[in-house]
Amino acid sequence: MKVKINTSTEGTTRTMRKQGSLFGKTVRLSGLLLAAAALASCATGRIDPTDPVGENAKQIDGIMRLSGYMASAVGIFVAAAVIIVIVKFRARPDDDPNELPKQIHGNKKAELTWTLIPVVMLVFLAIVTIPAVFDLSGKSDGRTIKVEGQQWWWQFSYDVDEDGTDDIVTANEIVIPVGEEINLEIHSNDVIHSFWIPQLNGKKDAVPGRIHHWRISSPEPGIFYGECVEFCGLSHANMQMRAVVLNSNDYEAWVQQQLQPSTIPTSAAAKRGYELFGRHCVSCHVIDGVYESAADGNANLLSGVAPNLTHLMTRTSFAGSLFELYNDDGSANIAELREWVRDAPDRKPSRPDNRQGMISFVETLNNSELDDLVTYLLTLGGKPPLMPS
Repeated sequence: MKVKINTSTEGTTRTMRKQGSLFGKTVRLSGLLLAAAALASCATGRIDPTDPVGENAKQIDGIMRLSGYMASAVGIFVAAAVIIVIVKFRARPDDDPNELPKQIHGNKKAELTWTLIPVVMLVFLAIVTIPAVFDLSGKSDGRTIKVEGQQWWWQFSYDVDEDGTDDIVTANEIVIPVGEEINLEIHSNDVIHSFWIPQLNGKKDAVPGRIHHWRISSPEPGIFYGECVEFCGLSHANMQMRAVVLNSNDYEAWVQQQLQPSTIPTSAAAKRGYELFGRHCVSCHVIDGVYESAADGNANLLSGVAPNLTHLMTRTSFAGSLFELYNDDGSANIAELREWVRDAPDRKPSRPDNRQGMISFVETLNNSELDDLVTYLLTLGGKPPLMPS
């Protein structure tokens, strides 16, 4: 018996199945991409680029939103066109699989339309963006703060008297007055880093041998969070920072407090800790007034710089702003600070053997000595003017 097979219908069915399968995969892939884009756009932790506060950040946010709206419009149009083409030109049961569609050379109107519209949109974006780029890179008439990136923390230096001398040096937290636009001179002491506090301004690289100028400001007091956004080695993800914005009176009080040098403690435990600091820590750290010359600019690190600890306890964080210096109830976070002093490489990835990061004192200090050293550190300055919420 001979069986006649309708190859035309069978071929059409296979074609429809393939196109249906392809369409299903396209829809699922698009859904995954949209979900990934949504997750990527969500702010993580305390760093929120979608909530600008400073005028510079608002200017960047406005341009980003404008370009996002334009890109969304293009995406919607393209997606609609794709769906229309899929539906209108899908295979049908009565189609002849061997029939070719009408062959045409092209459509000049369509080609000009999809070429000119993107050109006009890009020119418009350029007109809006280029002036903003030059404006953001300019300097203001306000005070200047020197920013230095190193593996893996930030240092901020203030020339209060404008005599060329760094009168105040802080680590990981830049303190500025409310409503004043601050000029930043951004440096790097080792590799390329990138300074970013998104609620106050965009990103600016810190490059060895170069000085990049940037500005930050905030119309309201508060603590704003940032991080390094240029991969810079092992603990790049742990290289964070904070901007502490104070009202005028609090800022002036903070400046006067920072200008006060440290003194030798009188209590027995703190004095023992002070002596331990002199034996184990002065090859890297500086404390103005008591240990200020041994490592000033000559720390035993590749960058040559370690955090100045003169007013350690006036800060809200330590170790590249990775750990809170105070608990929620306002008490000092002694347990975390003690563990950091005991074995810093275990708390934050680093390469102390290559002079990148703090060394471990597990084999050097016993428990009693650790307690004394931490007791001394707790005497370095009073509480910060603002505490993290």
